[in-house]
Amino acid sequence: MTVEPAVSRRRKLTAERERELLLVTAELVGEVGYEQVTMAAVAQRAKCSTATLYRQWESKPRLVISAWKALSAESGEDLSSIDTGSLRGDLMEVARYLVADDLANEPFTSLPAAIVQDEDLMDIVREILIHPILRDLAQLFERAVARGEIRAGNPVIDLADQILLGPWLAQKIVHGTEATQELMEAVVELVLLPALTAQPATA
Repeated sequence: MTVEPAVSRRRKLTAERERELLLVTAELVGEVGYEQVTMAAVAQRAKCSTATLYRQWESKPRLVISAWKALSAESGEDLSSIDTGSLRGDLMEVARYLVADDLANEPFTSLPAAIVQDEDLMDIVREILIHPILRDLAQLFERAVARGEIRAGNPVIDLADQILLGPWLAQKIVHGTEATQELMEAVVELVLLPALTAQPATA
């Protein structure tokens, strides 16, 4: 007798259910802070099993950062959509993106402190949030090279993420205030753009 292979009883979450679970996660993080949120608490409020959460997201850090990214995406924050047709225009839009004061970020105000103390959480932040930003910046510079605005192989391209993100992070750490749009636009106008468009020195 031929035995048919068992059919998995695991169901893939629908897009609507996944969004619902992520919204519940964001809600809880906003109420009690990242450290106090547990997978069990999310499961209880969302009326699902913890197994469902672990199967879909593997860990609390991945679940929470996925919720953060999902809410940001719904608010329209996405570097990949920036394409003004000019290097300066694109970089100014990036500057505005970095300091966007959006309601999607409000539930996650407890995350920066947690990220500093939790290397596993930082790894997930790099994977889900930072790496896509770096990828989108690389594509932005590829377009600028294709348009002839900057030369291929300009070493400043590899430093651009640090030139942009350094002041953005340092403003909070060093001065205790959030980076402003004016600050980030000045970084673009006075530092990054001149460095990217400077002609190489001749011997």
